[in-house]
Amino acid sequence: MSNSNKNVLERDWPEAKQFGKSIRREFSIFVSGMLLCLMLITGYITTRQYAITVTRNIVDKLLVQARSYSGPAGKLIISTNGPDALLLNNIGKKLTADNSDVYWVGITDSENRFLAHTDIRQVVAAAEMPTISGSQYHDLLREGEAFELRGDTIFISVPIRENNLLVGTLGVASSVQQIAQAQRVSIITLASITAIIILLGIPLTTIVLHRKLRPVSVITDHLKRINFDDLTLDIPITSKNEFGYLAETLKVMGAKLNISQREAIEKERIARELEIAHEIQANILPHIYPKEPSFEFFGTYKSAREVGGDYYDFIDCGNSGLGFLVADVSGKSLPGMLMMLLTRDIVRRHSHSIAEPAKLLCEVNRELLANIKKGMFVTMFFGILDSTTGRFSFASAGHNPLVRMSTSGGRSELIKTKGYPLGLLPPDQFDERIEHGDITLADGDWLIQYTDGINEAQNEGGEEFGMDRLVELLESYRGCDPATLVEKAIADHNAFVGDAPQFDDITLLAMKWTGITADKRNNVHIEELQVG
Repeated sequence: MSNSNKNVLERDWPEAKQFGKSIRREFSIFVSGMLLCLMLITGYITTRQYAITVTRNIVDKLLVQARSYSGPAGKLIISTNGPDALLLNNIGKKLTADNSDVYWVGITDSENRFLAHTDIRQVVAAAEMPTISGSQYHDLLREGEAFELRGDTIFISVPIRENNLLVGTLGVASSVQQIAQAQRVSIITLASITAIIILLGIPLTTIVLHRKLRPVSVITDHLKRINFDDLTLDIPITSKNEFGYLAETLKVMGAKLNISQREAIEKERIARELEIAHEIQANILPHIYPKEPSFEFFGTYKSAREVGGDYYDFIDCGNSGLGFLVADVSGKSLPGMLMMLLTRDIVRRHSHSIAEPAKLLCEVNRELLANIKKGMFVTMFFGILDSTTGRFSFASAGHNPLVRMSTSGGRSELIKTKGYPLGLLPPDQFDERIEHGDITLADGDWLIQYTDGINEAQNEGGEEFGMDRLVELLESYRGCDPATLVEKAIADHNAFVGDAPQFDDITLLAMKWTGITADKRNNVHIEELQVG
């Protein structure tokens, strides 16, 4: 793993020390706090409701008792001899005896003056019963009845009627001791339950949560110990809940990250190798083009990928002969380049001993056939220019036609000799099919060779550039020097293609002849090469 990739992973991966808090501890504290809050809220509501219920029961009991004594009290009030104070006092005493929380009981006449009272002083003073105006428990109260809670005392008044006439009122004052006792019991009960929860419930809850949330710690521990060179996460969690799903997902994710990491490293290695191969290919292709008073060359190359299989070269053949070739390997990228290098080596080794282009191609095919990968082949055009006479002899191994055009005008010629791509046929069959070509150049003649990445290129609409457009384009710049012609032709070609992707390598090589030839006829002579 390269240092750059490792640094990226270490920088992007969160550090464990930045996340020191325990989710199990936080969750336990949260749940414990929630339990306490719920208990307090529940206790408050329960205590309050219990107090209301007890108060309601006490009020209901007092009302029942007061009503039960109001009937006899009414008969005593309307007796023929006038209200019987002694018997009325006995009613009050009996009611207080029935209910130990009752402070006093008073019976008034219709004018609200006490006729009887457990405190005789109220009768002697002809005191009036205090006004009781509350109606908190109206659903328990009947017509004329009243209830009021003042401090720690409950006041109840019940009307005394005889024959539907109001003849007096029975009043009762009772203690709230039962209510306070109920509240104390409720608070003690709540406190006891809370204490049990604190002493037993919260620890048990914490233990259960720690056990149930243990997978979180297991996953976290594995993540903290992760190795950046091996992102395998084999977490021992087999449960079928969310933790099991998370553990299995992290396991699969780690495996995929390992694969992606290896692929990224491999891609980086391949990219570096392709970069080196591109530099090698750039150094192999000619940087200085041959130029003499009688001729001038210029060319260009553009691969479809980082490296390609197109190849052109210049070879000094001696005796004023200059050989040049353009080749196209069927494979692209690195395989195409390797086959190009092999072909280049074979051509250069035999070019100094074989003077005829066709025979040279036969020898190249013979040697290449034993080394080329099945399914691959090489098309090649090879020619030798006599720089003193303008005689140009050539042969083609299945390559594109040679374009010959004149500076003075006229129709351009497409010259193609018979031949078969290198690396496909046995030597005897290949040698029988190849032909030799021979022409003599006139002043101002152009020879232009290329690969099919130019004429077969398509624009975004799928329209092919084509040979007719290529020839017209070249003819439009026939008055320029070779460098200008090549540059303008490629610029126009790029404008036609636009943003469409390039699928094939592009090579364009142009030569302009400006010398005086010995043979002014400039006839094209093509003859079959007899081998053996």
